[in-house]
Parts: sequence; C-alpha cells; structure tokens
Amino acid sequence: MSDNKVSLFDSVSVVITPHEKGFTCGIIDPKPPTDRDLCSYIAKGIVRFITTNADIIYEEGMQGFYDDDVEDNRSNGSDNVIDLFNFKKGDLN
Repeated sequence: MSDNKVSLFDSVSVVITPHEKGFTCGIIDPKPPTDRDLCSYIAKGIVRFITTNADIIYEEGMQGFYDDDVEDNRSNGSDNVIDLFNFKKGDLN
C-alpha cells in the first residue's frame, strides 16, 4: 500500500472476546502464511504478549481509558500512526 490509505480488507485484526474463564484472543489475517508482513508479525506479538502478560495489559488498558478521559491525546496534532522502521531505527532484522 503506497498511498498511505488504510484498507480494512488488507488489515490484520486482533480479536479479543469474553470467555467463562476471562477472555480469549486470536488473529484474523486475510493473507496466507507465505505472505505474512509487518502487520501479521505485530498482531502475533500482541496476542503472545497478551496471553503471557494479561495483568500488565489490563492495567495498561485501564490507564489508557483514564488518560483518554483526562486529556485528548490527539489535541497536540499527533495521531496513532507509528513509523516502526524509524521508531526502532533498524532493529527489525
């Protein structure tokens, strides 16, 4: 995608749903395993982190909602797009 537009049909989704013992999560990825990309790997990392660190994720979620209620995080002109290649500065090898 070179035009910087978000495409729902090319998106990888992390799905979290209630379960009788708490929650369950998984990935919806329209691409075959041979075409995995940056989003596929990030989604898998999120699911792996959630399932091994549920307490941290829960606390971060609570803090995130609190922060949203206290301050509009986008009022300073920033958005939620992260340029991971610049953010990690070449550590993605």
